[in-house]
Amino acid sequence: MDRSRFHDMISVRQIMKSLRALIAQDMPAQERLDKIVEQVAQRLDVDVCSCYITRPGGILELCATYGLDKKAVHETFLRMGEGLVGEIALQRKPIAVADVWSHTSFVYKPETKEKPFKSLVGVPLIRANRVLGVLVIQTRAVQSFSSEMIELLETIGMVLAEMLAGQQFKKSESDTLLVGGRQKIEGTGLIDGFAVGQALVHKRMEQVAQVLAGDAQKETQKLIQALDRVEREVNKILATSHMSGDQSDIFETYLMFIKDKGWIAKMTKAIETGLTADAAVQKVGDEITERMELMTDPYIKERIHDFRDLVGRVRRHLGRSGVIRNRKIPRNTILVAKNLGPAELLDYDKNKIKGIVLEEGSQTMHMVIVARSLNIPLICGIKNVAQIISNGDSVAIDAASGTVYLNPSDETLDTLSARAQRQKKLRARYAQMKDLPAITSDGVSVSLNINAGLSNDLMVDDGALFDGIGLYRTELPFMLADDLPDVKTQTNIYRRALIQVQGKPVIFRALDIGSDKVLPYFQHQAEENPALGWRSIRMTLDRRALLRNQLRAFIRAAAGRDLYVMFPMIASVREFCEARKTLMMEVDREKRRGGTLPRMIRVGTMIEVPSLIFQLERLVREVDFISVGTNDLAQFLYACDRGNPMIWNRYDVLSPALLKALKYICDVCHQARIPCSVCGEMASRSLEAVTLVGLGFRSLSMTPSSLGAVKAAIRTMDQKHLAAYLEKQLVTTSGSLREKLKMYARDHGILI
Repeated sequence: MDRSRFHDMISVRQIMKSLRALIAQDMPAQERLDKIVEQVAQRLDVDVCSCYITRPGGILELCATYGLDKKAVHETFLRMGEGLVGEIALQRKPIAVADVWSHTSFVYKPETKEKPFKSLVGVPLIRANRVLGVLVIQTRAVQSFSSEMIELLETIGMVLAEMLAGQQFKKSESDTLLVGGRQKIEGTGLIDGFAVGQALVHKRMEQVAQVLAGDAQKETQKLIQALDRVEREVNKILATSHMSGDQSDIFETYLMFIKDKGWIAKMTKAIETGLTADAAVQKVGDEITERMELMTDPYIKERIHDFRDLVGRVRRHLGRSGVIRNRKIPRNTILVAKNLGPAELLDYDKNKIKGIVLEEGSQTMHMVIVARSLNIPLICGIKNVAQIISNGDSVAIDAASGTVYLNPSDETLDTLSARAQRQKKLRARYAQMKDLPAITSDGVSVSLNINAGLSNDLMVDDGALFDGIGLYRTELPFMLADDLPDVKTQTNIYRRALIQVQGKPVIFRALDIGSDKVLPYFQHQAEENPALGWRSIRMTLDRRALLRNQLRAFIRAAAGRDLYVMFPMIASVREFCEARKTLMMEVDREKRRGGTLPRMIRVGTMIEVPSLIFQLERLVREVDFISVGTNDLAQFLYACDRGNPMIWNRYDVLSPALLKALKYICDVCHQARIPCSVCGEMASRSLEAVTLVGLGFRSLSMTPSSLGAVKAAIRTMDQKHLAAYLEKQLVTTSGSLREKLKMYARDHGILI
C-alpha cells in the first residue's frame, strides 16, 4: 500500500479521538504510553512506533515501542545528536529517511532487533520550547513518506507532548517510571558517584504536642537549657568530625545563631504570651523560615535547611530523647529525606552512608558541602521521595545522570559498576589538576574566582586553587540581622573576609537589596514589578546614609589593603558616577579623621541592565573594572522571569542573542584595557564556562564547588579553536547552541 496516500485514507479526527480516550483512562503511566504507540502503529498501518523520552544530561531513553523488542524498553539510550533519533531531537524538526541503513547518521542498537526495518520518519515532541522526546515510526518496506503523513505525525506528536508534560504520564511529580516491577526515578545529581544499598528514610520532628503552658519562667529555663545542650553538641561535632578549618565555619554559624540575642528574645517573648518552650521555638522558627522562603534568591533559600536543622535540634532537646548521634543504621545505607541539615547528616555514622537522595537541595547548600567532603554521592529534586521510597528498599543511585533505581535488576547493577569505573578515572584526572593553574591547552590563562557572602562560603571542598573573590554579596548579613548593622559590625565582617583570603583580591558588591531581598526592619511598599523597581543602587542612592555607612565600612576594613568596590543594577553612566562620587566622599572623610586608607581603590560596576550595554564605550572611560551579572542580564534581555517555573526554560544562556551581547561587552572592554569578568551562574557550569572563555573572557567567578570541574574543562580546551567555531555559530538563528557545544566538547576531548 502506498503510504504517501495515508492522509487521504485516515481520519485525523478519528486518531485524535482514540488518543484522547486513552489519555483520559485511569491506568499506570507505562501502560498508557504502551497503548498509545500501539494505537498509532495500527491506525497508521506501520510496522513500528516508538517513543523516546528526554532525560537529564541530554539522553534519549526508549520508553515505549510497538514492533521493536520489548526488552529494549528502558535499556536503549541515545545521546542528543546521536543517530537519527538524536538528530531529530537536536535539530528540533522532523526527519524522514527511505533507507536508514544507507544513511550516515543511522546508529544500530542491537537490543532493539530493528534490522528488518528500512524506512523511518520521526518528529520531535516539543512543548514550551523544550524537547520532551521523539516519536518514531518505521516500516519493513523501503519507501518515502508524504508531507501529509509527516504533518499528521507532527499533530500526534503535539498531543503526546502535552500528555508527557502533564500529570497523566508521570506516576507522581517525581517523573517516576515503572520498569518491570521496579522503579527508575529521575532527579538531579549534585555529587557525582554511584552507590548501592538499603534505604533509610530520615524522620523530622513532629508537630508540637503541647502548645500552652502555665509557668513562663519554667519554660524559659527549659529553653535556655536546650540551647546550652545544642551548643555543647555542635562543639562536639566540631571537635570529633575532623573537619578542615573552612568546613568548620558551617557549624560556627550554628553557634552564632544559638547565641543570637534577637532570636532568643523572640522565643522568650513568645513564651511570655503563654506558649510552651517547644511551641515558642516552632513559632519563631516558622516566622523566620517563611520570611526566607519569600525570597527568590537561591543563595538565601538554601540557608533555610540549616535553620530548620537548628530549630529541630533545639526542639529535640526540649523533649526527652534529645539527639542521638551515630544512630544504628545498616552498613550500606542510602539516606532518603525531603531535606537535610549538615548537623543532621553527621548525626548518622558517616562511614555507613553510601548515598543520599533528597527532595530539596542545591550545589551550595551546606549539607551538600559536608556530603561532598565525605565523598557521598547525592541526588536531589525528586518530589515526594520519602513517600516513593520506603525503609528497607533496595536502592541504586547514579548521581552522574541523576537517576535512582528502586529494586534494581542485575543488568542495571552491572551497568552502574562499569560507569563507576569510568567516573573513578575522571575523578583521578580532576585530582591531578586541582593545584595547577587554569590555562587552556593553547596557553591562554584564565583567572578563576569564587562567589561568597558568608565566611563559610570560602571553603573549596576539592582543594582547588582560586585567585580571589570575584563577587562578595554584602546584603546577606543585613538580611539575617534583626536590626540594621552599624558601621563597626559591617567593618568587622568585611575585614574578616579580607583576612581569610590572605591577600587575594575581594570584590565587594555594594548592597543589592529590594525586589525579593527585603530587609525585615525596613518598611517596603509592594511593587507590581519589584525586579524592575526600587531596588539595589536605586534604593541606596535614595537612602544615601545607608550607602555611605557601608562604603565607610569598606574603607576601614581595607585599611592598608587593596579595596575593590562594585556597584550593582547600574542603568546609566550618570548613575555610576554618582555612586563613585559617594565613595570618594567617604574616602576624603576617612582621610580627614586620620584613619588609615586602603592601599589602592578600584571601582567597578556590574552589567545587569541591558541599557548599559549601549553606553559601554562611554562607561569604560569611568570604571576600573566590569563584571557581568548573567542572571539578571539574561532575564532582562529576554523579558523572562527566571523565577517563574512556567517560563524560566523558554530561553537559554547559550543562545546566539545573549552570546553576541557578551562578546560585544568583552570586546569593548578588551579594546579599552578594562578588566572584565563574569560572576553570574553561567560561570559555574563547565560548558558555559568554556564558552565564555571562547568568547574572550579571561576571568570567571563561580560557586566554590564548581572550581574543580571548570578548571578541568578549561585545561582541556583550545581557546583559539573554540573562538573560531563560535564566530561561525553566532550568525545562526538557532534558539540555542547548547547541543552543538556539547557535541563540540565531546569531539574535542573537553572535560564537561
